[in-house]
Amino acid sequence: MDYLKWSNEYKQTASELEAVLARLKRQRARASDSVKKELSDKITLYKGWYKECIEISHHLMERHRGVA
Repeated sequence: MDYLKWSNEYKQTASELEAVLARLKRQRARASDSVKKELSDKITLYKGWYKECIEISHHLMERHRGVA
């Protein structure tokens, strides 16, 4: 298995999720109160996915280095 490549793919996905999070946060700042809750829920969901991608990326990098 190419753990380095796999790790980089997860890191790239995390970067894409980070961009989505930034966009959602900007939208939330300008949104009406009724929409803020929906956007906050989406942000929470995307933060979880982002965190998961980062954790998996780090784990795969450790596998690549022979640590894990």
